[in-house]
Amino acid sequence: MPTADPAPQDLRKELDRLAQEVDLWFRQASRRLKAPSDRSCRMIAGWLMMLRHNRVNDKKPASTKSSAYRYGKLFLNHLTLLRPKFGAMETFASQDPGLGEWYQEYQKEILFRIDETRRGIEALLPVFSPRRDAIWDPPRDLASAARKAWADANDGRYPRSNNPKDPICLFLVPALTEIGLRLSPDAISDILRGRRRKPKDGQNR
Repeated sequence: MPTADPAPQDLRKELDRLAQEVDLWFRQASRRLKAPSDRSCRMIAGWLMMLRHNRVNDKKPASTKSSAYRYGKLFLNHLTLLRPKFGAMETFASQDPGLGEWYQEYQKEILFRIDETRRGIEALLPVFSPRRDAIWDPPRDLASAARKAWADANDGRYPRSNNPKDPICLFLVPALTEIGLRLSPDAISDILRGRRRKPKDGQNR
């Protein structure tokens, strides 16, 4: 049986718990730098919750997201084919005043809605795509967020090194484990340096 979606109060408790964990990971990763603010820790905790939620849903066969991607792409193709036809009607209406302003406005409105819908679908398709590499790169994205959080709390100073024993990799080990990516500091270091491709779901190194 499908599990029920978590209640808002449960999500709040989970966010509170994870924000404390994030704060601890920052403190354990570096004693020379101040731990980021509570707000920064909560933002990263919220990001981790989102990444974990997306990874769990992406593993489900025939999921709602995969259906949304398939049908969204199909609908986008149909709109792309129909757009020139409605564009021709709008041009025709603008060149014949006898049709009346209402007709011209109607055609303009249709074109506007088509273009607006296409932009919306194009923006959402990567989110629903079975291949999320186009927008999700947890190791690098979380490294960037951690550096910014450290910089905000330390007058612009943050760990720059990607070495396995340095703060960024030490912070990412528990953070990535939280979303189901169990990677060693060496593996994370290789990813951040571009020496290794991003890990696939279920890949532990």
